[in-house]
This record gives sequence, C-alpha cells and structure tokens, in this order.
Amino acid sequence: MKMRQKIHLTLLFLFISMQASLAQVLDKKVTMQFQNISLEQALKKIKSSYGVNFSYSPDQVDLSKHVSFQVRNESLGQVLNQLFRSTPITYRAVGNQIVLKSGKSVPKHTAGTRPLQPPVIQTKDSLENTTVNKTDTLNQYVIPVKPLEVAAKDSTQAIKELDNSYSKGLIDLNSIYGQKKDSVAVQSYLNKTQLKQSWKAAKMELEREYKQLRDSIMFAKKYKEADSSTIKYDEDLLIQDDFQFTGIYPLGSHLLTSGLYRNKYSLNLIGGYNGAVSKLEFGIVGNIIRREVQGVQFAGVANIVGEYVRGCQFAGVANITSQEVIGGQFAGIVNVANGAMYGVQGSGVVNVGTEQLDGVQVAGLVNQHSGTVNGGQIGLVNNAHKVNGFQFGLINICDSMHGIPFGLLSICKNGYGRIEAYYSETTRANVLIKSGVKSLYNIFQFGINFNSSYYRWTLGYGLGSTVQMSKNATISFDAILMHINENQAFTDNLNEEIQFRIMLGLNITKRVSIFAGPSINTSFSKYKNPDGTLGSKMIPKKGIIYDHTINGKDGLSIYNPYWLGFNVGLRF
Repeated sequence: MKMRQKIHLTLLFLFISMQASLAQVLDKKVTMQFQNISLEQALKKIKSSYGVNFSYSPDQVDLSKHVSFQVRNESLGQVLNQLFRSTPITYRAVGNQIVLKSGKSVPKHTAGTRPLQPPVIQTKDSLENTTVNKTDTLNQYVIPVKPLEVAAKDSTQAIKELDNSYSKGLIDLNSIYGQKKDSVAVQSYLNKTQLKQSWKAAKMELEREYKQLRDSIMFAKKYKEADSSTIKYDEDLLIQDDFQFTGIYPLGSHLLTSGLYRNKYSLNLIGGYNGAVSKLEFGIVGNIIRREVQGVQFAGVANIVGEYVRGCQFAGVANITSQEVIGGQFAGIVNVANGAMYGVQGSGVVNVGTEQLDGVQVAGLVNQHSGTVNGGQIGLVNNAHKVNGFQFGLINICDSMHGIPFGLLSICKNGYGRIEAYYSETTRANVLIKSGVKSLYNIFQFGINFNSSYYRWTLGYGLGSTVQMSKNATISFDAILMHINENQAFTDNLNEEIQFRIMLGLNITKRVSIFAGPSINTSFSKYKNPDGTLGSKMIPKKGIIYDHTINGKDGLSIYNPYWLGFNVGLRF
C-alpha cells in the first residue's frame, strides 16, 4: 500500500512539474509597444526581447496582418490572446517554445493560457434530439478527439513524443469505436452508420492536428539550424539613407558599412552590396541585398536578396530570393524564390519555387515548384507538388491536381492512370494507356491484326475525359488519331484513322473494370493496295455509312470513308 501511495505521489509530482514548466513560458511578463507592424514582426520583437521561440509552418499560418497596441507588465499568454484575437491562429506551449497553428479561434479568459481545444464530432441524430436524454444520446454516437501531448524541449525528442502520442490516440479511437459499435448496432443500422462516420471524422481530425504539429516542430528545427551558422541583425540597426552609389563593393558611399544601410535609391556601377532597398536599385552587373527589397531591382546579370521582395526584379541572367516574393521575377535564365511567391515568375529557361505560389510561372524550358501552385505553370516541362489551376506544356508532372493539365504527356501521381486491353472492329488486339486527370487525360494506343500472310498495326495518340456516374460506373469520351501501317514496319503514305468513342465502364473489382461502347470512325488514306484499290483493307466494308474520294493537290486521290464501330475490353 505504501509503495502504491509513493507511485501515485510521484506521478502527481511529475504531472504538476510538467504543467508548471509549460506555464512558465506563457506566464512571462511582457512590456511591448507595437505600431502598425505585421504579426511576423511582432513575434520577432518578442523573441529578441524575451528569448521566446515561436515555431510554425509558413504555408499554414498567415502572419501578414498588421497590429497596433501597447502592453505593460502583462503575461505572454494575455499578449498572444490580444495579438491573435481576430485571427484563426491558435497556439500551445510545446517544451520551451510556442507552436502556432491555423484553426478556429477558441476564446479563453484565463490569464496566460489559450490551449487548443479538441473538436467534438457531432452526428445529425445527436443535434436533432431534444429530449431529456440528449447528453446520453450524444455521447453514445460521438467519439471525442483528445489533444496530442508533447512536452519535450528538444525538437528530435518532441517528434518522437508526437509520434507516440498520435499512435496512442489512434489506438484509443479504435478502442472506443469497437466498444460502442456493438451496442449501437443492436438499436438500428442508422445509428451504426452515424457512429462509423463520427469515428472516421475523429481520425481525420487527429491526423490533421498531428501533421500541423509535426510541420511546426520540423520548421522550428530547420530555422534553429539555419540560425546557428548565420549572423542575425536587428531591423532597428539599419540606418536610413536616401541614396548610395557603389563602383564595386566596398568602393562606394558607405564603404565597408554598406550592409548596415537601408537606401531608398541605389546605383551600382559594377556590383553593390546593401542592407536593404526601399524604392529602386540599378546595377550594371549585379545587386546583393542582405535584407529585403521593397520596390524595383534592375541588374545586367543578377539580383540576390537575403530576405523577401515586395516589388519586381529584372535581371539579364538570374534573380535569387531567400524568402517570399510579392510581385514578380523576370530573368533571362533563371528565377529562384525560396519562399512563397505571390505574382509572376518569368524566365527564358528555368523558374524554381519552394513553398506556395499564388500566380503563374512562365519559362522557356522548365518550371519547377516543390510546393503548392495556386494558378498555373507554362513551359516545355512543368513539375509541381500540388496544383490548383493548370499546367500548359509538352510534359506536365505533379503529385496532385485540382484543375487541368494541357500537354502531350501529363503524369499525376494521385490523378488518373489506366491501362486498357480491348477489341475493336478494325484492330482485334489493342492496348491503350491513359495518363493525366479525369477531366483531361492523354491517350497512347497500339493495335494489331495478324495472320500468316498479312499484318496491319496502328500507333495512335489522343485525348479523353471521364465522368464518374456513380461509385461503380463511369462514362468516358475519347478522341484518338491512329496511323495505319500495312504489312511493314512503317507505312510512309497518308493512311490515318480518326476515332471518337463513348465507353461505359463498370467496376468488377477495386482495380479492374469492364467497358464497352460505340465509336464513329473516319479514315484519310492515299495507300494503294496490291489490287489497285485505295484505303486500308482492315476497314469493315459492311459498317461503312458513307465514303467518297478527295482529289489531292498533288494529283493523288484520298479515300475518305465513315463507319460505325464497337469497342469492348478490360480496364486496369
């Protein structure tokens, strides 16, 4: 009994200690004055003044809103409540840092705390039930989500704790679902369905919180590693100046101290180095900026910016920015934005982006973006992680697409990819590959007729679109152009078939479906058979509904028949 009491006391002590350590960060007394600065700048000032680390994922948390207020000797928790009061940003203490997340704001009036509350997933039945037993019914069909717990100060250890907490949370959800499933199933099938929907929604919410916390911790770890090897300057140290001139650094107006000046106008004969530029900079060869640019940069060769750009960059060769760009980058060879991009990237060869793009990339050769593109990419080769918009090029590659890719070949990892083996009235054995998205995919076709004395084969390309009619049924619309080769490796005469087909598909299994449907076909052929007739012999004469001969400009006749056909096959 004494041993059990000791264990209980020890656990209680550890729990109180952990809560106290988490509260210490939020209980810090803060005296600050902000005047029309962004949330990002406000957090930087808090960090530099009080040593508080903030971690967040930039593509999830928007800190661009400007704030103005003054506090004196208030707790950090109360200050953060005021900062985020009219935003969807929430926070929680994780070890010795504050993790920011994007979510519905939960007002809390207790001093120094604003925890992230777990959402409660409610079913339709629980909302409509107004009887005395409403609470009991709600608890019966609702599976609550417990918040993930992370207390470690070290980023690596915090990730391990987060993984363990997430795994335990999934186990708990499955356990609660298993316990409630049998009891509600006895009452009605509808109740069982509602419970299952609540279980799925709870798992999705738990996964969303896990990903947000993990992204925030990983971003904080990356930011900390970058800080360890980089000298940081406070923004207030930059000296304001109207104009500077540099021949080649450090031979200029500010000599070796050029990096400490924010200049309205900057002129560099060969190459210049500045702390920041607020209006206009021109360099015959190159411009290097330690901090930000708010205005326009022109360079004969390259513009290099250590932080963000609010405006436009023009360079003969390259524009390189370490953080976000709001405006545009235009270069003869390459543009690189290592932060979010809001605007246009235009280059003669390559555009590179790493975070979110709200705008368009236009390149003569390659557009590469490892983040989310909300807009479009135009180039010979386009590659992006996620696209909400369009891709227009010879080759388009992405991980997921909510929009349309226009190109000769479009590959979407989470898009639409199918292989079809089918029979048609012209070529008995056919293989067809579809790649892209359901709204628009590329088609590559191969077909063959073969016997002991003669063979014909086709090679084609086309475009198509598929509509999901129900869970197990689709209807597809395909247009295919095929070249017909007559008893040889390649027939160099005009000998083409154009096919329009409508195919109804029904799922047999999760990965296999059967399809069938009619087609309307036409052919344009200058090919002359051994018996002197025009056109391919593989066209079924009985199916022809109209045919005629066109006199070509070269004096050769073109046979042009129209016929109805039928396709049936398997889709994988």
